[in-house]
Amino acid sequence: MLTRDEIKDGMTFILKLEDAAGVPFQWVQTLRGADALRWYMIYRSSDWEALRREALQVFRIPVSADEAEHVRTSRGRCVYIHTPLVKADELEAAANTSLAVSPRHA
Repeated sequence: MLTRDEIKDGMTFILKLEDAAGVPFQWVQTLRGADALRWYMIYRSSDWEALRREALQVFRIPVSADEAEHVRTSRGRCVYIHTPLVKADELEAAANTSLAVSPRHA
């Protein structure tokens, strides 16, 4: 569970996925408020469909594996999202599908 201070001040989230060929991709983002709560729930409930649809809108800072590991080990606490059930190349496809069916983009 996130504390009130973590929600207010921000929590570091690390998203690590591999593409279909097994090449790792990592993103680091500090999330606050409703965004932190939303992504914590995605993480806790393993809502991989939501991750596919929403990740590219939230995780905008790609980092190297070394940078992600440094953040993971140097911060007091962070949320580390890593699953073999979602491939990095699925994020763009899911985002494009969501845009195509969104009434705002029709």
